[in-house]
Amino acid sequence: MRERTVVGILTAAVLAGGALLGAQGVRPLAPVPPEGQRVAPFFDGWYENPDGTVTLSFGYSNSNRTDTIEIPLGADNFITPKEYDGRQPTSFPPVVAEQPETSSVNARDRERGVFTVTLPKASADVVWTLRYRAQSFSVPGRAKLNAYQLRWPMAMGSIPPLLRFSEAGAAGRGPAGIEATPVKTPVGKPVPLAIWVTDDSVREQDPVTVAPKGKPRPALNVNWYKHSGPGPVRFSSARQPIAQLEAMASTEATFAQPGTYVLRVRADNFGRLDTSPGNQCCWTNGYVRVTVTP
Repeated sequence: MRERTVVGILTAAVLAGGALLGAQGVRPLAPVPPEGQRVAPFFDGWYENPDGTVTLSFGYSNSNRTDTIEIPLGADNFITPKEYDGRQPTSFPPVVAEQPETSSVNARDRERGVFTVTLPKASADVVWTLRYRAQSFSVPGRAKLNAYQLRWPMAMGSIPPLLRFSEAGAAGRGPAGIEATPVKTPVGKPVPLAIWVTDDSVREQDPVTVAPKGKPRPALNVNWYKHSGPGPVRFSSARQPIAQLEAMASTEATFAQPGTYVLRVRADNFGRLDTSPGNQCCWTNGYVRVTVTP
């Protein structure tokens, strides 16, 4: 499965935005400032489901190297048709490359497969729009082009890991992932969170891999994010490498403001030779809705 980019779509969106670099007074070849840059939606591709429905996968690009950009749901962050609105993120942190020694510059500002939308195969396009700093970007998600169809397993057999919110509970796999039972907590009180993750890929080669410079890579990686909500979230451990193919990972989330939040956890096996975020494999999302009281 090769990486499918949406350069043409994004270029059209940029032109539609009407706020190009030239309008901002940025000279060609000048160093790009680490702040004040664009945040844009991306359509990553689509999956065909056994029941005939189609799942569209969306991510984003944040060109700001240091700032987490917050764009609340509403006029500046919406999906049409309206029935699919609300699953998208409102928090856009800078993207950290999991494999900096092999990642290109363009790959480092992309976060792929952040959320999905499932719809009947014959449905019309689903369009995600983001507006930030007087720039507007829209990207359509559609399942009409075979070039954007996503599949696994990968060349050596890698597939997205299984993710559970309890040791014997139901499992999710892939960007559509799985949702946890909602929880409630007061402001300032840490919420314990745990997942059980298993890489059950059947590979043609030994699963242990080594980076080009000889640095061992973990079998699995777990990353926790604020997906949406009105205030900041602090994780006791936001990034956790795991050496085993099956393990439990935990963290604590603390909230500074009341409101309704969604947290996202991503479990991946990007340490394998045939998988990376750039080629649309192999990770699984989990979502936790948290109600924070005063």
